[in-house]
Amino acid sequence: MAASKPLVINADTPLSESNPHSWLVLNGDPSDQDSPRCMTGTLRPMHQGRANSATAFAAAKLLIEVDAADQPWRSRAYRHEVLLPRDADDRFTCPKALFTDIDAAHVRYGKMLLTYVTLTWTPTRLHHAWRLAHTLASELVNEFSVPALVVQHVPQLVANTASPHCHILTGARTLSGIGWGGYVAALNGDRVWPMARARFDALLATL
Repeated sequence: MAASKPLVINADTPLSESNPHSWLVLNGDPSDQDSPRCMTGTLRPMHQGRANSATAFAAAKLLIEVDAADQPWRSRAYRHEVLLPRDADDRFTCPKALFTDIDAAHVRYGKMLLTYVTLTWTPTRLHHAWRLAHTLASELVNEFSVPALVVQHVPQLVANTASPHCHILTGARTLSGIGWGGYVAALNGDRVWPMARARFDALLATL
């Protein structure tokens, strides 16, 4: 059963350029809790003196090294897809174009760059986990008019003992045919985890 309220699960993680989970505060189910587990965070422009970038965070989740000559990015994740609001420009189906633009459109004193959700569980088939994460991401895109990147990792394929998991990275601001709009309060800070966990549980119950 999920915790009644989110716990800060990376409070003791030292800031590291090689660990994107140290670039933000992560809320979620305790790490010693059996899966399924849900973890959320808000990537802010600054964290513990570090200047953050939506582009660098997305690249880390796609398991690539940022290379200006590499267009489009070649992901080493198991699979990924960008989901867009109805009227968003098609060019943002490219993760590099999307997250580069999020950084370029960031306004001075802006609250956040993106929202981060991780869903960890071991399904009978990997496509079940992908479909669930894709559905949850679609709900966020449709309800809040934000873009989302869905990424699936399968650590066992590289002899890692970590469980399969999916990441969802959503924009922090609405996106329409005329460009970026206002910030979405529901995707900011501590309020994200209860919402994401409830949606995760509801989708799990349909399997």
